[in-house]
Amino acid sequence: RIMKFHVAKRKFKETLRPYDVKDVIEQYSAGHLDMLCRIKSLQSRVDQILGKGQITADKRSREKNPAESETTDDLSMLGRVVKVEKQVQSIESKLDCLLDIYQQVLRKGSASALTLASLQMPAFDCEQTSDYQSPSDSKDLSTSAQTSGCVSRSASANLP
Repeated sequence: RIMKFHVAKRKFKETLRPYDVKDVIEQYSAGHLDMLCRIKSLQSRVDQILGKGQITADKRSREKNPAESETTDDLSMLGRVVKVEKQVQSIESKLDCLLDIYQQVLRKGSASALTLASLQMPAFDCEQTSDYQSPSDSKDLSTSAQTSGCVSRSASANLP
């Protein structure tokens, strides 16, 4: 018991000893540097997501032509997400057009009389919103349907 008392007394005296100012300053500066490193890493992650200098890029984009501002946006993750969203919207619109064509075919009734030229082809938007290009646009389908009969036969053979 006496040993425990002396050990506790020594620890108590150590806690009452005044702090060395140099140690306190070193600990504070080390913590401050650690905090600055964390802030820098967070800022770099934000820059990667939004694009480097997003605020200044917005100001410059008013002055630049649209092609130059798009190249800077494509480097950021936000630019990539916007690009993918445009591609998805383009694909959705094309799927909607294909569904409209399919519904027209179902309304016609007879699959043997099906030709692509007889269908009302909705005009796809000519606006290029993505890097993806479909192998054949609606113009290509309508001209190929008028020039060759094999396309219409293969299309009618695949119908239920």
